[in-house]
Amino acid sequence: MWLFGYGSLMWDGWETRYGCRQRVHAVAPEHRRVFNKKSLERWGTHAQPGLTLNLAPAHEEAHRCRGIAFEFPDEHQTEIEAYLSARETCHASEIAVRLPDEAVTARTYIYDGPRLIENGLTLQERAAMILVAEGIAGSSYDYIANVRAHLDRLGVNDPAVDELWHAVAAARNGDKYE
Repeated sequence: MWLFGYGSLMWDGWETRYGCRQRVHAVAPEHRRVFNKKSLERWGTHAQPGLTLNLAPAHEEAHRCRGIAFEFPDEHQTEIEAYLSARETCHASEIAVRLPDEAVTARTYIYDGPRLIENGLTLQERAAMILVAEGIAGSSYDYIANVRAHLDRLGVNDPAVDELWHAVAAARNGDKYE
């Protein structure tokens, strides 16, 4: 069983509990990272939701999602999916993933429930949300800073993450990012 991680699954070591056979850099060619999932507890509240990572269809080659593919013994699938469905607040979907030497079908977690933010929010509006949101795990600002730092350490350049990060940094300094 292959599983594709595009956020904290890439770096927090969760896979060691489930007999991970290998972890390799991979690309989800039909998907891109987006910050469109409201966090109402961990990184925000109902009154001031934070934004967390999700996947959406990719429209440009530059936005293809680079992540980590994990291979597990099939007998661990039920246990892994129960853990990750609770953690990610959604169920697994199958997507096409390119590994260095082959293409595989991998399970991943794409949220499509009622906590998606409106598509019409501008970059500046999303940055403003991030600057005021705080939940039990910390601030939404800390969340995006952590995501960006970990992606940098893994050598993953993601235009959507960078664009939102620059907008957040500009808004934090009282500037407008364009």
